[in-house]
Amino acid sequence: MPTPLKASPLTLEHHTLLAFEITASESAEPDGHHSLRTNRKIERHPEDPLKWMVDLTVEIGTPDSAKQAPYSGKVVVRGWFSVSEAYPEERRNALIEVTAASILYGTCREALANFTARSVHGMLSIPSVSFEPITKKPDATGRKAKKAAKKKSASGQRS
Repeated sequence: MPTPLKASPLTLEHHTLLAFEITASESAEPDGHHSLRTNRKIERHPEDPLKWMVDLTVEIGTPDSAKQAPYSGKVVVRGWFSVSEAYPEERRNALIEVTAASILYGTCREALANFTARSVHGMLSIPSVSFEPITKKPDATGRKAKKAAKKKSASGQRS
């Protein structure tokens, strides 16, 4: 029986490529492996806390200067996202940092595959990655202290 789909709390409103700079190695048979680096720039809309802009940069190159990888360069994609008002506010940063970046990474993968499929060394498909939240979660002690403070406040106690 098919599983019903559930709408995501994150909506990609629009995305665009800001930079696409890929160079094919001049070597007839490059034997180096691609290195991969990513960078995320995240901004929340100043007037609407449910709107976000995310820039993802994906850089490929050769980690070993003695060997050339087939391709080097970078792709930069920008996406504008909205988060459902029903989604818990304390989880929104992680949603943007992980899920929005993953969506934009797929755009970079597609652009690289399309370009390199018609290039001298054949199609490059960058590997799957798992993005981690950038912002730190409070440690267990911090959470316990906040819960205790809330409880104390709710019961009308003063310190």
